[in-house]
Amino acid sequence: MSKKRRTIGLLVSGIMDQFTESLCRGAIEGCADRDLDLVVLPGKYIDRDLSGQPEIMYEYQFNTIFDYAASKSFDGLIVSAGNIGCLSSDDRVLALLENYGDTPIMTVASKLPGYVSVNYDNESGVREGLLYLINVLGCRRIAMLAGPEGNMDAFERKQTYLSVLKEHGIEVTEQMIVYGDLSHENEDICNQLLDNNPDAEAIFCVNDDSAMGLYEVMRKRGLTPGKDIKIFGYDNTVAGSKAQPSLSTVGSDAVVLGRESVDTICRLMDGEKVSSKVLPAKFILRNSFGDITDINEAGGSRFAEGKADTIFDEIFYRYIDAGIKDTEDVRASFGRLIGRMYALKDMLGDAEAEDALMRAADDFIATNALEYADMEDLIFHLEKLYVMLRVKRGNLDEKYRLRKLFNVFYKKIISDMDHRAGRVRRSRENDMYSMKLFVRDSMKFRRGNDSAYADLLNAMSYMGARNIYLYTFEEPVAHLYRESFIMPENICIKAYLSNGEVKSVPVNRQKLKTLDIFSNKYTTDERSALVLMPLFYDEMQYGLLLMDLTDEMYSSGEFFTNQIGSAVHMIDILRSNEIIQQKLEDTLVSLREKNISLDHISKQDVLTGINNRRGFKEAAEALIKEDASEGTDTLVAYVDMNNLKIINDRYGHEEGDYSLKLISTILSEVAGDKGVVGRIGGDEYSFALKMDRGMAAEGVERRIHSLFSAHNKSSDKPYNVTVSIGFYLISYKEDTELDEALSLADEKLYIAKQNKVRTVEKK
Repeated sequence: MSKKRRTIGLLVSGIMDQFTESLCRGAIEGCADRDLDLVVLPGKYIDRDLSGQPEIMYEYQFNTIFDYAASKSFDGLIVSAGNIGCLSSDDRVLALLENYGDTPIMTVASKLPGYVSVNYDNESGVREGLLYLINVLGCRRIAMLAGPEGNMDAFERKQTYLSVLKEHGIEVTEQMIVYGDLSHENEDICNQLLDNNPDAEAIFCVNDDSAMGLYEVMRKRGLTPGKDIKIFGYDNTVAGSKAQPSLSTVGSDAVVLGRESVDTICRLMDGEKVSSKVLPAKFILRNSFGDITDINEAGGSRFAEGKADTIFDEIFYRYIDAGIKDTEDVRASFGRLIGRMYALKDMLGDAEAEDALMRAADDFIATNALEYADMEDLIFHLEKLYVMLRVKRGNLDEKYRLRKLFNVFYKKIISDMDHRAGRVRRSRENDMYSMKLFVRDSMKFRRGNDSAYADLLNAMSYMGARNIYLYTFEEPVAHLYRESFIMPENICIKAYLSNGEVKSVPVNRQKLKTLDIFSNKYTTDERSALVLMPLFYDEMQYGLLLMDLTDEMYSSGEFFTNQIGSAVHMIDILRSNEIIQQKLEDTLVSLREKNISLDHISKQDVLTGINNRRGFKEAAEALIKEDASEGTDTLVAYVDMNNLKIINDRYGHEEGDYSLKLISTILSEVAGDKGVVGRIGGDEYSFALKMDRGMAAEGVERRIHSLFSAHNKSSDKPYNVTVSIGFYLISYKEDTELDEALSLADEKLYIAKQNKVRTVEKK
């Protein structure tokens, strides 16, 4: 990110939540309009009790992300405090915000003392829903599943409940209200509410998640939501809209909430005096109030000519929340359709008008807006319109013709849904296949060195990101449940994806200050919207992943991050094993003083007879030093055998050993008396070669491949032995260490491996 461009941090609870997705989309739009960078920091819920939930036991690790909001890279912070603190108290959330010093901060979807906020209206939509229960459905016994008393939103919704019932002369007793924690895990509380109110006709739940928990408890007791008790929530979640029966609720446009939050934090950063904003919220009627498609006059018609815009917002709120640009054309198409349908009151039987209606229906369906429709609400409005038009018809023929037209329209909707279901199924199959490939490819590495991180980044292509930065701590950090996280001062950038190209970072250039992860010489200067995710495995924290916030992150971001965390955990295990191997080799060195012959043994590879890792390093460093003193360049190479596992599996380990010895022989022949060769791992070799005047790396590479080709042609073996090679030329004029040169050669080897011959059997 550009150091000149201002950067906003957005603290949210989870990245795969519908509200979070809409909020982020709105914030991204707002930042784009103002040329700002955005970093989303998705933790979870502070103070959540995970002790009895082994399947999500380590989700507490996500909350460490909030610590990185203290970075000086942020010019302002937007905090979704109501979600982050929904299982805690305002005091705990305030304590979290105090960690961010004098950085301008505002809250969203929550009101905290001392902070400017952009919030939903906790009165109008709740009032409308309660009035529908009282005035339309005749309910008088209305209980409430409330939220924590320390949560301001929960408090305001309860106050609206109390106010409306008092205005209508309905007494509220202590038994009519119980207090949950805003989650669906409130079985005891829900049972208490039902036991206290056996005659309840309706229950207002402080949010949709609580209502979903109440649904589960009611079914265990043989009660049917919507039939035995009317249920009413708040938040308009996808889970609520798709529940059986669908949940009546209160909703607002979270995309607008995100845009307004960016506007507010910008004004705070500019030093303006800013007041909190309250955005309107509306009541959404669904089947938890009874079958809303059962049209009756008591409900009244909610449709009127000229109200197509309002109806569009009610039915297609998901289209708006998805942050899709250019909605006006879709809105206008819907308006034309409704207008054509409404015109049937005067033009039923007019063939031209009816044809125009069908064309308007086809045009609207072609916009694909139905993919985002609340279908129950759509059918509700269409049936209301049908009833209104039907009462104006004077004879049965006209009524039959009207129903036939509506039936044709319904068939068009069903056909589109059927085609869309097929597309969704194929899309899911493709996603599952891509995910399977990702899981496989994310574990392709075989070594615990830095090239493995580049392998990881190449496996991430299905996430659709153009920019990814993979950071690891210098050593893994143990972070236990309920303990404070101590952020390491330094961090290492191992590899990064920049504009679609994977790059490794040399060892001596990796180290950064941890709070500089958002803005350093590797991060993009283009305007960006990024998300920061922790890399962990159980109790161990390994580092961080900073990447573009793509649509795929909203659907599978946590699974994706968990898989990368597991891969980094495996890389660390391999690295530790290699360190142990190195220590064992070093132990042999300590025996040299007792027996001089052990010095040679400690430097020699047992299988091939050439240098081992230690022997090669010592000899190569001496060669580089000697070449530099003579004004001669040194060529350093990483060589990797291709397909050793296949040869071992098909022809036996003796043939694998033969292949490894052959590689040693050929590389030793190429090096001659001007170079050194070593086997530094299972199927990995390195060599260093003095480059006389006129020599070139390409020539050395051609000679190596030609020697292997000649052997394969003359050999009676049923397989070919081949290698991949990466070179780095150390100029005598530069002060390059052997380890750095090998790291750079390993990068070239990685590229070469992508084009390796993957078949071994001779034709």
